[in-house]
Amino acid sequence: MFNETRVGTATVVEFIRPDGSVEPMNVDFQYRSDDPHAVTLRFQARDQESTWLVGRELLAEGLLSPTGLGDVRLRPGDGDVLVLELLTEDSHAVFHLSAAELQRFLDSTYAAVPAGREVVDFDLLVKDLLG
Repeated sequence: MFNETRVGTATVVEFIRPDGSVEPMNVDFQYRSDDPHAVTLRFQARDQESTWLVGRELLAEGLLSPTGLGDVRLRPGDGDVLVLELLTEDSHAVFHLSAAELQRFLDSTYAAVPAGREVVDFDLLVKDLLG
């Protein structure tokens, strides 16, 4: 039997509009031990919601240096600020978030599943996919 652990936190990030203005945006960070390499980010603004699946390792590396070559990029900014960029075919969104808050969240995920101990239950995965 597989025991799933869930870790989550809600925070507010700054959405940097193309004109440079800033809009606060709610974001939920969710982590599940049955998908140990991924973190789900759910952005909420007004009546819109967007969900992104991001590698936990990418988030950890982005605390220290620029990382990400594809549609998710993260890099340290000034002070406690991290710069998160999300890219699609037709949009480019930039967010500022707290490095300390992300570090606390990641620490809680590593308490649940330490680095190097990520194991995927393939039987459960196949059951979910077929279920």
